[in-house]
Amino acid sequence: MQPGQSTDSLRYVTLDLASDSHARAAIEAYSDSCAAELPWLADILRTRLETLNRSVDRTQDHFAGFREDEAAPMPLTYCEQTARRLMAFACMCARAREDYSDAAWDHVMKSFDRMLVQMR
Repeated sequence: MQPGQSTDSLRYVTLDLASDSHARAAIEAYSDSCAAELPWLADILRTRLETLNRSVDRTQDHFAGFREDEAAPMPLTYCEQTARRLMAFACMCARAREDYSDAAWDHVMKSFDRMLVQMR
């Protein structure tokens, strides 16, 4: 496909998981999306991503936690923009409630940003 070319005939997309971080984000999102309907496919895709992660130093992709007594590192996401969009949506929904707290959401968003920055 070339820039400006019609997308009407586009049926298949090939992704290079080995060298394209955007492809990894797409596969992660796809596996999350299909998990309820096609759990076997989601498992295959997640296993492939885990294998790729082990093949290179990806320690930055785990959030170590805020306190030392927390459980093992939590795997993060390749879908930073999607995660940010969903957090902004959650915050917008929370603002509509009468028990909304600016201070609490400010704390949540700062913690969320810290996790995302750590994975870069």
